Amino acid sequence: MQLFEYIDMLNQPYDIFRTGDVNSPMHWHYYSEIIYVDKGSVNVKCNDSIFTLNEGDLCYFYPLQLHEITRADTNDVCHSVIKFDIHSINIPSAHLPRMFDYFVRRTHDDDFCIIVRKASSSYSTIKQTVASIIDEYSNENEFYMLSVQSLIQNLLISIARSIDKKRQPAPKKHKDEEFSFFHILEYIDTHSNEPLEVQELAGMCHMSYSNFAKLFREQYGRSCKEYISYIRLNKAQELLLNSEYDLNYIAMETGFYDCSHFIRTYKKWKGITPEQERKKFQG
Repeated sequence: MQLFEYIDMLNQPYDIFRTGDVNSPMHWHYYSEIIYVDKGSVNVKCNDSIFTLNEGDLCYFYPLQLHEITRADTNDVCHSVIKFDIHSINIPSAHLPRMFDYFVRRTHDDDFCIIVRKASSSYSTIKQTVASIIDEYSNENEFYMLSVQSLIQNLLISIARSIDKKRQPAPKKHKDEEFSFFHILEYIDTHSNEPLEVQELAGMCHMSYSNFAKLFREQYGRSCKEYISYIRLNKAQELLLNSEYDLNYIAMETGFYDCSHFIRTYKKWKGITPEQERKKFQG
């Protein structure tokens, strides 16, 4: 059975749509997924947890969690789907640790997803925000991608305010003797424009290179080196498509060795050069 669902975040930064087709067999993915029930009811299975979402209910699936969505009854069903990578919505680094606490780190073994019911005090705000995200993404008006980013941020804020999730203690400023493996994604995200060596990251976590590399792949589904490149490419693409900066500036700003390294790496991911990608987007 094919459980993994892949979206190339560089070809398709988001997957956003409204559908009446309720046929999503058990799968998992690296990115986050939100479903909002506009009409009817759906059954959700997330790992070992089974529950029903009714009209006005919302569910946020953490990355890497097995889940499936099926029709709850024979009546008409319509639900909105928002799939995104938390690194693609440009959360300011000062707020990234708290966002990770809510939407990346699971606080206990059965913390598979976040459910916000229609009875929540944030219901009207969530309903309106979801509708705005769908409309912006569908209509593709001027600066619509920037609008989608900000609306997803607002939606996450509304979800966080609607739940009583136990917060993990905020990480202290980095010191070699107190750095945790489970803060390494934040460190990579905030330092991705700097030289990053996997051996040094392992040492910061007081782990051998081999143990660190093995644990990283087990936790996040890819090597640490691949993840660093992935974050840099996401940030580079954002500058490429939404600014007039030249390629040399983008390469230096996002942590590539030089412009040629950036062009080679980008073409390997996209099949076209950054300049071709910018012209295609503008066209």
